[in-house]
Amino acid sequence: MDKQRSITKEQLMDLIKKYKIGKKPLSKLLGWGETTVLLYSAMDVVPDNEYTERLYQLYIDKGQYLEVLLQNRSNITDIAFRKSLKAIHEPIFESKILVVAQYIIDINKRAISQARLDVILMWSQIMSLYLYDRPIFEDIYQPSKGNGNSPYRLVAEKYKEKHFFSLSEDHVVEEMKDNLYEAFKTKLEPVLTDEVKEIVSHISDMFAWYGEKAFLSLLASERFRLCGPPDSKIRRSASNDMLKKVYTDVFEQAKVKKLTDLDGFISKRIDILRKKIGD
Repeated sequence: MDKQRSITKEQLMDLIKKYKIGKKPLSKLLGWGETTVLLYSAMDVVPDNEYTERLYQLYIDKGQYLEVLLQNRSNITDIAFRKSLKAIHEPIFESKILVVAQYIIDINKRAISQARLDVILMWSQIMSLYLYDRPIFEDIYQPSKGNGNSPYRLVAEKYKEKHFFSLSEDHVVEEMKDNLYEAFKTKLEPVLTDEVKEIVSHISDMFAWYGEKAFLSLLASERFRLCGPPDSKIRRSASNDMLKKVYTDVFEQAKVKKLTDLDGFISKRIDILRKKIGD
């Protein structure tokens, strides 16, 4: 079967709906003739050409659409720009864990691997439970079939769907954040508290010293700790209460009492895993 290259009519209509942009503004945004998208949307069968291939890429990759929106914002009205910008982010701000995941990508200032995102999310949750007796998000640790050792099903699914995005440094990021903050203020403030940002930022910086092999090994070892062997049927998930109990015991033995103590713990943990795999 040939790999799809051009957008279908149904996908084109869905693109317009999910990005909340009109047909003529979309054409203008892309630097095309004003009626280009309008004409395609009126056809029963959309032709295969460079225009429809470009539309398909924007449909499957929200990050690419955001790049175009920011680069060519002068082609459309300010109202159309803000409306579409808000639409891109709205699905993320409907979920606490997705808000935190996107925040991690934002502070890293570049695209990051799923494994790196996973370890930062997991250890941030663990430290919040251990230090403050409250989770950052409600999602439980639940590695699922097809997602390897990824601890959070929703994040794994959205990562594969290219739900998250990173911004290039040459964009006016602060202006964009101001627009988004006003639009989603009531949803952001309860999630990204100063306490949460401190934990996530520290753990994100801590893992900047390590590579993909370390992340994958750590995810696998913690899954074994929490759920037993991969083929085990005893337990396939761990509640946040269980996470707190397990790692409270671990941290008390390792004398981890504050956030900065985690650095040494992780360093020793990864060193043990490295030697074990090396053997």
